[in-house]
Amino acid sequence: MAFMKLGVRKFIPALGLALCAFFVRTGFAQEPPIGAQNGVTWRDLNVGTQAETVTRKTFYVDGLYNMSVFWSQHAQLKDDAVDYNDAFIGMNVGEIRDGLDSLYADSKNLYIPIIDAILIVRLQNAQIGHAKVDQVLKEFRAATINGINPEQENKIWKAALPLLR
Repeated sequence: MAFMKLGVRKFIPALGLALCAFFVRTGFAQEPPIGAQNGVTWRDLNVGTQAETVTRKTFYVDGLYNMSVFWSQHAQLKDDAVDYNDAFIGMNVGEIRDGLDSLYADSKNLYIPIIDAILIVRLQNAQIGHAKVDQVLKEFRAATINGINPEQENKIWKAALPLLR
C-alpha cells in the first residue's frame, strides 16, 4: 500500500495535498453570492438528464422566491431599497424557470444577474409593451457589462416596478 512505502507521517500530508488538488480541479470553488449569480450560473444548472436539470432549476427558483419572501418579511427595508419579492408576484416557479431559460438563450443576457432577469421575465409575462421591456433589458445589460453595479440596478428596478402596478 502507498502509505507503507511513504510512511504514515508522509502519507497524511500527501493525501491532504492530493485532495486539495482534486477539489480545486473538479470545480468545488465557491459559488458567487446570490446577487452576482447570472446566466452563466443558470446554464451551469444544466447537468444530467433533462428531468434532473428541470428539477434543479425549479428548486433554484423556489429557493430564490423563499429568500425574497423572507427578506421582505424580516428585513428593515430602507425607503430607497427595492423589494425583490415584487418580481415573483403573479408567476409560478415553472413560468419563471422557463422564462429564464428563454432569456438566457441569448448570450447577450448572460451577465444579467438572475434576480434582475426574473424581473424581466415578469415584465414579459405582464403583457407590457415590447418596447418598454426591451428598454429595461438594455438597461440591465448596460448596468452589468463591466460587473455588477448595484446602484444602477436599483434605479432600473425603481423605474420598472411601476410598470407592473
